[in-house]
Amino acid sequence: MFGDMQIGKCLKLHDNLPIDDSIINIVDGKVKQEVQIKLQNVECGELELEMEWLPLEQ
Repeated sequence: MFGDMQIGKCLKLHDNLPIDDSIINIVDGKVKQEVQIKLQNVECGELELEMEWLPLEQ
């Protein structure tokens, strides 16, 4: 139904942990978002997540 496209963006703010803005895309008909988060209370580290949004009812 939809081609690949950007449908949203979560902005990095000074009081939250994401490293960069997070883009929400439709890829192959699926809604996906990639997020990079800086770990706290550790010497160093980052966590990279790719989330796929699913409907609660199918």
